[in-house]
Amino acid sequence: MPEIDIVLARPRTRPSRLMAVIAWLAYGWHLRHDRRRLEAMPGFMLKDIGISRCAIDHVARRGET
Repeated sequence: MPEIDIVLARPRTRPSRLMAVIAWLAYGWHLRHDRRRLEAMPGFMLKDIGISRCAIDHVARRGET
C-alpha cells in the first residue's frame, strides 16, 4: 500500500489586502480624531504643550512637536 504524504497549508506571512485596508481606515480615523482633539483645545493649552495652531496637522500625523 503506498504511503500518502499530508501537506499542511502554510500560514500566510504577509497581511491580506483586507487587513491592509482595515489598517489604512483605522489610521485615518485616528488621524482625524487626534486632529479634532487638538483643534478643540484653547490656545493657551496648545502653547503650554509647545504646539502652534499651524502645526496641528503635523503633530497629528507624526506625533512630533
